[in-house]
Amino acid sequence: MATAFFSLRGRLFALLLLSLLLLLVPLAFTSVKEAEKAAAEDLKRALFTRLFLLGEEAPEEEEALLLELFRLGQTFGGGVGFLVRGEEARFTQVEAWPLSDALFAAIKEGRPYQEVWRGALYVALPREGLGFGLAVPLEGVSRLGERLLFRYAAFGGGLFLLVLLLAYLALAWALRPLARLEGLLRVRSPEDLRPLPEPPLMELRPVVGALNALFARVAGLLRELSEKEALARRFAQHASHELRTPLAALKGYLEVLRRKPEPRALEGALREAARLEARLSGLLRLSQLESASSSPKPLDLRAFLAEMGVEAEGEGRALADPELLALAVENVLENARRHGKPPVRAFLEREGGGVWLWLVDSGPGFPESLLPWALEPFAHGGKGTGLGLALVAAVARLHGGKARAENRGGAAVGLFLPLASLKVSPGAPFGEGG
Repeated sequence: MATAFFSLRGRLFALLLLSLLLLLVPLAFTSVKEAEKAAAEDLKRALFTRLFLLGEEAPEEEEALLLELFRLGQTFGGGVGFLVRGEEARFTQVEAWPLSDALFAAIKEGRPYQEVWRGALYVALPREGLGFGLAVPLEGVSRLGERLLFRYAAFGGGLFLLVLLLAYLALAWALRPLARLEGLLRVRSPEDLRPLPEPPLMELRPVVGALNALFARVAGLLRELSEKEALARRFAQHASHELRTPLAALKGYLEVLRRKPEPRALEGALREAARLEARLSGLLRLSQLESASSSPKPLDLRAFLAEMGVEAEGEGRALADPELLALAVENVLENARRHGKPPVRAFLEREGGGVWLWLVDSGPGFPESLLPWALEPFAHGGKGTGLGLALVAAVARLHGGKARAENRGGAAVGLFLPLASLKVSPGAPFGEGG
């Protein structure tokens, strides 16, 4: 029974049941009380009318008047007639019937009397030197309430069950879109992240909208994980290739040195060891950047670049970590010195919610075959470690931005820095738009 209240249908059904009970029970008792009151009022008016007519037409003799009161009492279901003279009373039955002091007082004062007392309705009229009246038990009126309640229980109970049945069917129809949505989700495969169709029930649309937004975010995360996995495979392949070459050369030089001392072999071994150390150092730095956290603050990019000896065209402010941004700019400058041609020009361009910082050297630009991979680790044209621009892309991702490589009359590297701390996934892809 308790588990029924954990379902929406059970709760709505219980709420409807409670609402019907709160409506019908007070209505039934109010109707019964009003019916009893109306019946008592009608009885009171009828008694007054018959007593008045009896007072006008009845004989003067008390015995004859008592006989007429007896007949009138039988008409009203066994009422007891009485005559009051002073403090004495005579009745239409052998046993004395209780009369209130208020009744004697009213007769003495010559005014009519009516009162419900001890479960009976007393009505009396004054007459010359005496008073007469009738006492009618209200058992019939009280039984009227019982009969009405019984009718309510019989007919109203059936109607109540009919309403509950219709309500149950109506709730089942109203909740059918929920069952349809549950069916769609049950048969859907985990890989199916297509948006759900818009439900006809207005109250379900926010839920379906939230589910579709969740599906979209999960699909984005899966794409990002897939890109990360592909990137990790490429990174491992490139790293093994880039490290295998100097290791193979170093091993060859060491084999020569083991056979005999050879100065050129020693120089070669030292050169390959330095080359291997540089690549391992770059990998370590790149790994540290991928897991590092930035401490951004508002920077005037034009003034920041001027301090590093780079003149910039345009204006721009962004949230950036000065140390990390300086590392990225230094790597671009070093890349220009080694593989391009100084000087390096800077351009600041506003776009949406951030600023593009472009650094363009004066060389021939990136080779077309290298351009799509220029920001990936170990991407180089045969010289260097191929990690300098990968560090630039990592710095951009740490700021919640992105990096791009283009040819703009020279090799151009752009960093997009947000105006606010957007901090998207640090695993945003490398590459031209990464």
